[in-house]
Amino acid sequence: MHTRLTTLMALAASLSLPVSAMAQEAVNTDSKDTSGLHHIVKSDEAKPADAKSADEAKPAEEAKNSDKKDDSDKKDDDKSWSVAATLGFDLGLGAFTKHEYAKRIRSRFKFSVAGTYTIPVIDVDIYAQTGFSQWMSKAGGTNGQYEFRWADSEIGLARNIWSYKSGDFKLSFDASLGFTLPTSTASINTNLYTTIAPTLSASFTLDKFTFAYGITYGHSFHKYTSTTLDPSEVDVLSRSTGEELLGAHAVAIGGVLTEIELANQFAINYQFIKQFGMTVGLAVADGWTYDNGTISKDDEFVSPYAKVGRGHSQYSSGSLTFTYVPIKYVSLALSMVSTQPWKTADNKTLRFPWFDTVSPSKNFTKFMFTAAFSY
Repeated sequence: MHTRLTTLMALAASLSLPVSAMAQEAVNTDSKDTSGLHHIVKSDEAKPADAKSADEAKPAEEAKNSDKKDDSDKKDDDKSWSVAATLGFDLGLGAFTKHEYAKRIRSRFKFSVAGTYTIPVIDVDIYAQTGFSQWMSKAGGTNGQYEFRWADSEIGLARNIWSYKSGDFKLSFDASLGFTLPTSTASINTNLYTTIAPTLSASFTLDKFTFAYGITYGHSFHKYTSTTLDPSEVDVLSRSTGEELLGAHAVAIGGVLTEIELANQFAINYQFIKQFGMTVGLAVADGWTYDNGTISKDDEFVSPYAKVGRGHSQYSSGSLTFTYVPIKYVSLALSMVSTQPWKTADNKTLRFPWFDTVSPSKNFTKFMFTAAFSY
């Protein structure tokens, strides 16, 4: 049984990239339990029969019980389906800003569920996931007061391309194809149809270390190239600039939506003991907006130094995660995740990827606690 489900849950907890930019693939590079980035360890693993230790003197009845546990583990691994649920809480760095007027508290509970089924004949995983957030902080930015929000849902296919194992060494190559279902408020407001995101990943494990790399291409499809709102529902003209009337019930507000994203993810995992490990992750992504033809060299107001066509943005997401598996089917994680632009506002200095040392009140850095349950 390929544990694609574990991949989805681990990745979502480690990096907060947009769905179209492998938001749900960077930490989940341990797809099919090959990368080792988020091991759910079987603590009741049996010892070899020839092991020389004081355990040899244990009663025969206890040995039988151990064998039964091993059989149970094998049955779990051989089943063609799995389900998982994740409950988490995150708090932004802005809550710790000392200046009263700069402090911006952003906190929320997050819940997600996922399921996967492996088609036996072709050994391909079909997976699906969805979730929601309950904000605990007051209004600010794009959030309403104590707002409840659905997240985007995802369905997709995943398969192990090739793998090799010899002793403590393991090498694996995987591929997946995800489709975003626009169930979130943000995606609905931007009139998103779907985002198609193919991913290729590779990982190798040597003793207690696992190294993983993944690359994802995301292509989004929207009804319009800009966010649109119904003027009968919101006072658009008094709140935005650069509006364009598209119809009786559609006004495009300023800005062009992102159409294409390319994300590269890197992760290193170290297992201190079977139940406790640490993962350091880094994802870097580029985004390109739609080229809607509204800006060209023929426009007399365009600067001669401007690069017309698609807009370009860059951002990174660095994470540090400690994972503990107290019992089978349950894992607990503490994470620090920073998702932010590559450079500072003046475009002169690179930001430290794992912690926002420049603008803490913007909540680019978040602290997270996550409990995951899988079967």
